[in-house]
Amino acid sequence: MAKKFVLYILGLNLIAAAVVLNIRYAMGVAAFSSVMYAISEIYQISLGAASIICYLIFVLIQCILSKKITLAYALEIPLSFAFGFLTDLYDFLIPTLHFSLLFRGTFFIFTMFITAMGVFLCVKTDLVLTPTDGIVKTISEVFRIPFSTVKNVFDISLVASSALLCLANQTSFYGIGIGTVLSAVFLGRIIRMYEHHIQSHYSMYLHTHMLLW
Repeated sequence: MAKKFVLYILGLNLIAAAVVLNIRYAMGVAAFSSVMYAISEIYQISLGAASIICYLIFVLIQCILSKKITLAYALEIPLSFAFGFLTDLYDFLIPTLHFSLLFRGTFFIFTMFITAMGVFLCVKTDLVLTPTDGIVKTISEVFRIPFSTVKNVFDISLVASSALLCLANQTSFYGIGIGTVLSAVFLGRIIRMYEHHIQSHYSMYLHTHMLLW
């Protein structure tokens, strides 16, 4: 349990740091954070506050889809506030980055792997999910669709929602760029890669230790 908790905290921090880094690269934010970033820019509130608003909505949708209110869903509420705090913390700590387009593109791709690892750790430790991952997992379980597939579709729908929000408020398309498209298309696939390789090695590890025992 202690190891799970450490991995979970690590995953949460990886996601929060990656959200801010993607903004700094100015290539378009990650798909899953596109709506919260648009809300932050349109209504001039902190990124953390915008993420809390989105996350609480996601918790509500989970309850509606599953037709129940569970402890897991309830725990996502304080987590939403904790993640909002982490996001604002990293937003304060990470400075503006002045890199060439080539370096920003390279770092953005690297950050996608960091984001995917953060999501993977939070999901597989089976503790409290971030509402973004929670709603994907709920949809996956309710409709019996693989998590990584739902993740891809959900990320694309968030980008579309962000674009519609910007259009409705007659503003620029905040945070939407080539990076957003890349994350929407590939983030779920990277998570699937982690699912395949890390879980298979973990299963082999458990099997070996059971045989030794």
